[in-house]
Amino acid sequence: MNAVRSTDRSPHSRRVAGFTLVELLIAFTILITLSAVLAPVLMPSPARTLRETGSQITTTLRETRRLARAAQTRKRFLIDTRSKQFAVDGTGAWRALPDDVDVMLTTGRSLLTGDSRGGIDFFPDGSSTGGRVSLSMADRSLDVDIEWLTGRIRVKEAAR
Repeated sequence: MNAVRSTDRSPHSRRVAGFTLVELLIAFTILITLSAVLAPVLMPSPARTLRETGSQITTTLRETRRLARAAQTRKRFLIDTRSKQFAVDGTGAWRALPDDVDVMLTTGRSLLTGDSRGGIDFFPDGSSTGGRVSLSMADRSLDVDIEWLTGRIRVKEAAR
């Protein structure tokens, strides 16, 4: 019976634990590639923040319009430009805008409820009083337009 003893030091009989240089280089290459691809997605940018804020405003405006049609009553979208908050009137749930986003409301004089607060009304037939919510951050601007006749809501990048 021939047995290989652990003290046998021939080059073919021993195994070395660890990684080869090629394996380490491949692992580092994968890590560097992933970090280069994911870094722009994970880091905050003014353009992305502005788009997300515009999306939140647009969604709330559309929800206000939907509620007006469903309840067959007038509903008001409210926005406070000083405290940078917005809500659907009567829901009590105010949502905050990012601190670095500037907001401006263009609406009818009768819909202004203070120095910095105003609204846009939606009616049971889907129409609205119309208006615009302008958002700006760094060197970018975004306009959320509300058509008065149809209540249609459009988002567009604005020239600064």
